[in-house]
Amino acid sequence: MGSDTNTRFDVTRSTGTLFGRLRQNRWTGLIVNLAPSGFWLGVFFLAPLAVMFFYSFGQRGAFGEVLLGQEYLGLQQYRTFFVPGDATVPEAAWFTVAWLVETLVPFELSLAAQQPTPFVRLMFKSIGYGVVATLVSFLLGYPMAYYIGRLAPKEYQNLLVVLVIVPFWASFLVRIYAIQLLLASNSVLTTALGVLPFYEAGTPLMNSRFAVLLGLVYIWVPFMILPVYSSIEEVDFELQEAAMDLGADRFEAFYHVVFPLSKPGVAAGSILVFIPSAGAYVIPELLGGTDSQMIGNFIADQFGQAGNWPLGAAGAFVLMGVMLLSIAAYQRSGGELL
Repeated sequence: MGSDTNTRFDVTRSTGTLFGRLRQNRWTGLIVNLAPSGFWLGVFFLAPLAVMFFYSFGQRGAFGEVLLGQEYLGLQQYRTFFVPGDATVPEAAWFTVAWLVETLVPFELSLAAQQPTPFVRLMFKSIGYGVVATLVSFLLGYPMAYYIGRLAPKEYQNLLVVLVIVPFWASFLVRIYAIQLLLASNSVLTTALGVLPFYEAGTPLMNSRFAVLLGLVYIWVPFMILPVYSSIEEVDFELQEAAMDLGADRFEAFYHVVFPLSKPGVAAGSILVFIPSAGAYVIPELLGGTDSQMIGNFIADQFGQAGNWPLGAAGAFVLMGVMLLSIAAYQRSGGELL
């Protein structure tokens, strides 16, 4: 009996010593903390992403199946996305540049004999939606963030921040359906707009580019307000007062002192608005028409009705590349601004 007791004591002591050594090892805590999240990201994010990346080099079969044999693998889907017909890559690049110039200039030009692929045009169209939504969100969000962080009474600041967050308490789809009701032909908004000389009362605003842009700004403008508010809250406004004491007027002091100090928040808000706006799917699907579809709708169609998974995967990785470039630009500008 005594020997059994001693044996159990020795096992317990050695086990306690082992756990004590593990607790003292910094790598043990790091592994324990990262293992659940690493498993989740690996199984539900990285693994599907790797499969989709592999699919982007395959081909679509006659019945919609994905062909991944060695003889089918290649860059065909990326060529289909970027290069029209039998054109070469430099010719495709020129077609894209010429089309962008012809689209942006206010007068008619004819620089190239051929247009870029519809997928490239759709990509730049989505980028345009993202840029416009970001600019409008900045024009609406910065004054609101400045008011909350600088001008609003201290006892009301938290309440105003909560009001900015309140829309997130409702479902994303519910808010989109609310915009549909607002833009219907017999809505209060369209009736009120009837007093304007350029708008005929009762004309529906749904299924238009305006509706898509309104939806993007309405959904994502809080992501502009909150980072800008956070930056403005950290600004030392005594610097603005010092600039005014040195002869600058209020606008000059704001432009040369306050606004540069709030640029990190503007950069963060811009990337938070641009990325989901450029890759939007639900908003153009529910609010837009045939002329206001975006790259997200094209990718969804390839995985759905069209049944061309390789082309959809290639489009998804092209979109991901655009997003990564925007994040890299944010990090670069953020580093310089900070």
